[in-house]
Amino acid sequence: MAVKWVSAARGIRYREHEERRHGKKPDRYWCIQYRRDHKTVNEAIGWWSEGASQAHAEEILAQLRHNWRTGQGPQTLKEMRMAGQAAREAEARFQANMENKALTLAEFWEKHYLPAASARKGAETVKIEKWQFNAWIKPGLGPMALQDIKPTQVEELVDTLRAAGKSTRTQEHVKVLLSGILTTAINKEFLDGPNPCRKIKLAKEDNQRARFLSPQEAAQLLEILKERSRQVHDEALLALFCGLRAKEIFSLTWADVNFENTMLFVKDSKNKNLNRHAYMTKEVEVMLKTRYGAARNPAALIFPKRDGTRQKAVSTTFREAIDSLGWNEGINDRRLKVVFHSLRHTFASWLVMEGTPLFTVSKLLGHSDITMTMRYSHLAPDHLRQAAGCLEGKLRPTEPPPSRNGADPD
Repeated sequence: MAVKWVSAARGIRYREHEERRHGKKPDRYWCIQYRRDHKTVNEAIGWWSEGASQAHAEEILAQLRHNWRTGQGPQTLKEMRMAGQAAREAEARFQANMENKALTLAEFWEKHYLPAASARKGAETVKIEKWQFNAWIKPGLGPMALQDIKPTQVEELVDTLRAAGKSTRTQEHVKVLLSGILTTAINKEFLDGPNPCRKIKLAKEDNQRARFLSPQEAAQLLEILKERSRQVHDEALLALFCGLRAKEIFSLTWADVNFENTMLFVKDSKNKNLNRHAYMTKEVEVMLKTRYGAARNPAALIFPKRDGTRQKAVSTTFREAIDSLGWNEGINDRRLKVVFHSLRHTFASWLVMEGTPLFTVSKLLGHSDITMTMRYSHLAPDHLRQAAGCLEGKLRPTEPPPSRNGADPD
């Protein structure tokens, strides 16, 4: 059965549905018809019951005729619909962008940053970032909208950390975390750049360890540690006589030990490109051979946790031993406190005091730059000063010069 089209007006026609009704009349399917480029074009408007009507068709056709006369805008209904869809999508993006920018920092952290960080970062790193965010960033900045966080707010965060007595390094770590969160927001188009953290520069702080142990103190500490934990004692002995960092000690395997040449291969150091060798003293050699008695697997860690995995932090036994000695009592300056890293500092200090060249000490410590080792230069023994003092008077004549006329001077 042929479809029967009815002309409603110039360029506008419809056909009626055989069964479906709209009000009292049959439902109508509206179309527009026009000629373009010597061709007759038919374009559907839609069903009466879905909002199409003769008035709607007339409005569309009038707009198209205007566009044809001016040569501007969509030239067909299809183009009009595409333009309308693009406008709606742009509006939706704008609204979504406004909603995104209205997100608070805490909401963005929970919904976007934390899931992404958990997928690409180690569990320990994520754990640290969670603690830093909840302890320092969330209380002040968490309720704020992303777009409201400015350099002023970042400065206030740093001031809060400073007032709490946190070191410059801690301040920097928290600022780096906040910067990472905001950079993620910028990359995901939740926030317009630039990152407000970039304008905040922290004052440099001298946080280098100044406290080192005397031989008597070192012996006393090792004795107490031996009573409390043999493993912590052995780790402290290694730090004291080989200058290893805690992380380097925790990463050592039996494959890194060369008993024949009394050397240790130190990998996974702070300076990734500076793997190095450490040299055993007799005390360290005896200690390692004692521990090696039960070990047969070269890949096994020398100082594992009870479950065989790698340690992440120094045992609290060390701090408890220091507390029992009272060495940190009443000390507020962190540079003067005795911590596990003080053993590495003691190793370097003792070497310099024995006259070991700073360049050699730098290599043993695995420093990337000798300027890091120069902090120990004041500990150089007096005979170095005396050696330099032998030049004193070098330009002073040993005999009086002869007179110009050859006569002896008066």
